[in-house]
Amino acid sequence: MIYSFSFAQNCEYQVIINSENLKETGKFKLTILSRDAEPFKIPKQINLCNIRLTDLEIYNKTTESFEKTKLANKDIDCFTFKDKVIKLKPDKTKVYTVDIKSDFETLQETNFFKTLDNEKYRFKISFPLGSYVQCGASNNVKTDWIYKN
Repeated sequence: MIYSFSFAQNCEYQVIINSENLKETGKFKLTILSRDAEPFKIPKQINLCNIRLTDLEIYNKTTESFEKTKLANKDIDCFTFKDKVIKLKPDKTKVYTVDIKSDFETLQETNFFKTLDNEKYRFKISFPLGSYVQCGASNNVKTDWIYKN
């Protein structure tokens, strides 16, 4: 489990990542827990149209360290995607299932997940909440490292 906190104008929340089955399924759970006194808007779903892969590092067995990998810049058609939001009430959670296998193959290259099946890598993603007016700088969620071993 990975925990990170973000605080800003009026929004306070906790992001929890559960990636224990990422290698087998290509999916992980991302939970947002509201720590705010007021409800604020969050995306109803997270997919490749509203997430950004911000960092990707692959483990080099020779140097025994993670090395930064160049990210592909693909054009993705999200014109038909309607980014719907919901209100996250105080002390409530929203759990997303993020299918990074499918998203990586769209964002990076076909067979990305299969090609690196036996490799270790880590990545960070970011996505906007729906409350820039209310949340200010904390509107943009950026995860800590998510590991795929």
